[in-house]
Amino acid sequence: MQRFHCPACASEIWFHNTDCLHCGTGVIWHSETGGGSFLQLSPERRHCANRGVIRCNWEAMAGQDLCRSCRHTTVVPNLSLPGNDVKWARFETDKRALLALLDALGLPLEDASGAPSPRFEFRSDPIDPSAPRVLTGHADGVITLNIAEADDAERERIRTQMGEPYRSLPGHLRHEVAHHFWQVLVQNDPQRLQAIRNAFGDDRADYGAALAAHYRNGPPADWAQFYVSAYASSHPWEDFAESWAHVLHLLDGLETATAYGLLGPTGLPSDAGALLGVSMERLSKPWINLSIALNAVNAAMGHSSFYPFVLRAPVIAKLEAIRSLISQAGQGNGAS
Repeated sequence: MQRFHCPACASEIWFHNTDCLHCGTGVIWHSETGGGSFLQLSPERRHCANRGVIRCNWEAMAGQDLCRSCRHTTVVPNLSLPGNDVKWARFETDKRALLALLDALGLPLEDASGAPSPRFEFRSDPIDPSAPRVLTGHADGVITLNIAEADDAERERIRTQMGEPYRSLPGHLRHEVAHHFWQVLVQNDPQRLQAIRNAFGDDRADYGAALAAHYRNGPPADWAQFYVSAYASSHPWEDFAESWAHVLHLLDGLETATAYGLLGPTGLPSDAGALLGVSMERLSKPWINLSIALNAVNAAMGHSSFYPFVLRAPVIAKLEAIRSLISQAGQGNGAS
């Protein structure tokens, strides 16, 4: 993420701010292709209809009540239940950051008809505890997310139960959107499909059986040599999605670190779109150094590791396959 400043007083503001914390000026995010900027809230700037509900700080699209991000949401949780508005707002905050990043990378955010794509369904579990829980997942352009995970304690409970080193809302969003872009960018393009199969294996392996075996037997003993996470070893689709998420972690993380002067002289570009043009082998070096340092800082403060993953050569090669795919797709979508 880049750094942003109040259009009125030039004080620093955050991407989720609706007001400048220094001067109190209301601000609004004006989204443009490949980027955007904060403007002063005024009668001439129509804010998203969800500003008062979930503190959405984006500008409404021309002729629309909703902003570009909120138009991607087709199902909202039951807001009559206490706390659901807060949980939904947390997911939407990270979704706005995700869409801004995808846009900066030149990835398509509309389908052939011009409708928002992917679409997001934010659902809450049924009141009846015996009813099936909402499962997070992707199917045909629809990403379903259980808003219970916006509760830190619940997300930590699941992380511990699953034996995961890391579980976050941005991580969920980045992982699930990968499944969407597999369908959009890969499955109907023979050349790309073969390249991805060469990197990740044959996706025609039975998905249900592979997941069942993973949960029954666990990952291979040597999974860390070849996969970015244990879950990535379950099936090529999950390896692709986990690797995609980590490419977004690196691009966004390096952009943010550069903006705050944390990297020192690297010779790297300063924004995620330009970083996409740099090989993952080169990007991984400052990222690993940054991760080691921030892991140590977190440990000093009694927090979990910033980035509890090891990027070995086979993993970096998979991240490079994803980077190359996104770069090619972004150029084809008109990205510079």
